[in-house]
Amino acid sequence: MRGLKRTYALPAETLELFEMKVLRGKRSSVISKLVREWLDEQRREQLRADVIEGCRDMAEIDLEIEREYHPLEEEVERVLGSD
Repeated sequence: MRGLKRTYALPAETLELFEMKVLRGKRSSVISKLVREWLDEQRREQLRADVIEGCRDMAEIDLEIEREYHPLEEEVERVLGSD
């Protein structure tokens, strides 16, 4: 895949440390990997938040169903429990 060039400003100390640690020919691939990992983590966090919200929404529906059918469960228990 062909890369695109972009310009971003980073703190000088961060760049100096990065350039000391990562060889010249590897820098783009390291940055690409780090950005991809960050984007994946953001996606996972959003999915996690969506699942939690969905569970909260379903909890209210489940409680409504429980309230609707609970009297029937009690009637079944009363009838079957009396044998």
